[in-house]
Amino acid sequence: MGASRFVKAMALVALFNGALYLSVREEAVAGEKEEEAKRYTDQLRKGKDAKAKVTALQELGRLAQIKKSLIADALPDVYKAIEDKDAGVRAAAAEALGKADEPYEKAGDILVKLLKDDKEDAVKIGALKGLTVMGNSAKAALPTIRDIAKSADKKSKLGVTATAAAKAIGGGKK
Repeated sequence: MGASRFVKAMALVALFNGALYLSVREEAVAGEKEEEAKRYTDQLRKGKDAKAKVTALQELGRLAQIKKSLIADALPDVYKAIEDKDAGVRAAAAEALGKADEPYEKAGDILVKLLKDDKEDAVKIGALKGLTVMGNSAKAALPTIRDIAKSADKKSKLGVTATAAAKAIGGGKK
């Protein structure tokens, strides 16, 4: 009987310690993510190198999917990066914008403009990926997306991405 109480007491202590660890760990991880977001925001703002900006935008997009507020300070810089002279930066910014859960009314027109006006396929693919993440809220972009899917080579990365985007947003047909 004494051994049974001891085992129960030890199980209770282990359960308490586990719960305490999980609550403390969650706060520590949140703090790490905030520091990470600040570091990538600075890298985007101050970076001269296109590769560093692309990395910062990709990481900010990843963090935005975890928690939108993590990249709130970086959003003006993400919008600014849409106009960068480097196609890779524009593409990463377009995708990050979609991942940032910005309202379609604010970001959607910018992404559709990239689809229509940008000459680089990589930028169009980034915009398509951003719109795809927006999901049903990006339905207004479907006519443009379908036009790209029809006009692009079906086996090209642009054609495949446009077709997938149309299906994901809710336009099942091409």
